[in-house]
Amino acid sequence: MPKLKKTHCSPRWTQVLRRSLLGAAAGLLLGASQGALAQSTICPTNISEQQGILADGTPYGMRFPANWNGLLINDLDYFGARASARTCYWLNRGYAVSGTNRHPLRSFQYDPAQEIRNLLQVVDLFSGTYGNPSRIVQYGHSGGGFVALGMSETQAHRIDGVVAGCAHEQVPLMNQMLDGWFVLQKLIAPELQITHFTDLAAVPALAVQWRAALTAAQATPIGRARIALAATIGQWPAWSSPAYAPPSPQDLEALQQAMFDTAILNAGQPGGQSRFMSEHAGGVPPASPRQLSWNTGVDYAKLFLQGENAYTRSVRELYRRAQADVADDLAVLDTSSRVQADPSAIAFWSEPGRTVHGTPQVPVLRFHTTGDNIVPPQIIDSYEQKMRAQQTHPRLYARTLVQAPGHCTFGAAESAAAMETLLQRIETGKWPSTRPADMNALATSLIPGSQPRFVEFRPVTYSRPDNAPPATR
Repeated sequence: MPKLKKTHCSPRWTQVLRRSLLGAAAGLLLGASQGALAQSTICPTNISEQQGILADGTPYGMRFPANWNGLLINDLDYFGARASARTCYWLNRGYAVSGTNRHPLRSFQYDPAQEIRNLLQVVDLFSGTYGNPSRIVQYGHSGGGFVALGMSETQAHRIDGVVAGCAHEQVPLMNQMLDGWFVLQKLIAPELQITHFTDLAAVPALAVQWRAALTAAQATPIGRARIALAATIGQWPAWSSPAYAPPSPQDLEALQQAMFDTAILNAGQPGGQSRFMSEHAGGVPPASPRQLSWNTGVDYAKLFLQGENAYTRSVRELYRRAQADVADDLAVLDTSSRVQADPSAIAFWSEPGRTVHGTPQVPVLRFHTTGDNIVPPQIIDSYEQKMRAQQTHPRLYARTLVQAPGHCTFGAAESAAAMETLLQRIETGKWPSTRPADMNALATSLIPGSQPRFVEFRPVTYSRPDNAPPATR
């Protein structure tokens, strides 16, 4: 099938945007008919739907509304969200949706570059079925956010913009997770594994062992201090559970308990979420994991000082209460044997489509939950450091944060507001306000009765933004 060519914005599309885009954020009021439409998060029945299987075994699908206005939203996780409130809202708004399901063997064959190729193939299939879209937005959460970021850098001739939710960067994320887990292993459970996994089926049993070790440590003053040290060095969010409100930075016991709860959640996959998948990316045999993480040359005393101020203060106080000195444990870390990266893994993750460099060529809106324990929100700064190093013009990039616990736990109104913000940037060439009050007002105007949670949030400096060890760069 011939490569889809982007088309100029049609008069119809311009009219739709001018009529619908930006309620409160632009100081406009939605008309009565648009307001009624915006309230609907129940999927319309007058849609056409196509499904199939791509050549590599990846399922794909697309949904086409009768009132299509020319916009296509493409999503790596289309199948998981095809009947979600946000997708139904978009369909009611006249937006078509398409995308894939994650490959059934993704745990053993993970390759973001192949996922990008698949997503582009789905766009071609959509074009062949329904006609060329006037606008294409790549939307995604988590791994879908990562491929969306990658497409913003390499596929400007195919897409018009990106909304990347809770997006990771695989190597920086695995290094960030390694740092926290390295602290836990060396200071709490040196006998338990955190890297070089050869058996995916053994991970649940290891998770049980780790949770038992962490629970035992939490029962002692020094154990509580060390768990807090791991969360601080790993830049893990203290708040990640919907069971309670975010702890006050001044409430030491509540803050440390929240850090422990995050560690317990993270222990579901020791060493970092999907570490097995990362170490076997590209079809590496289970018995021969390729290590993409490293901590050779890392100064953990320096990383501790780079932590969030409230965290470092709490760690010092917890060590004082335990009648211990954090400097002694930092010295243990600095003299412990380190994890070295496999050059072949670094080479794999350095290929186009498998890494990002901070060079978007189309508008990118990032949004993230503040309590994401799987892809901590501090990773936003990793990409922004790359943008500054590349001297990328900020006119192509904006971000906004949602105060919510957990990974990608966005509400439909928050996703809708993120999409409409990007669409106005595409249409006008200028970003509308992404201040929390304006984003919340926009979300409420789009889906009345919703309770959006956009907040002010400034991530600390990300400690491990590099895509490769110094010796290989």
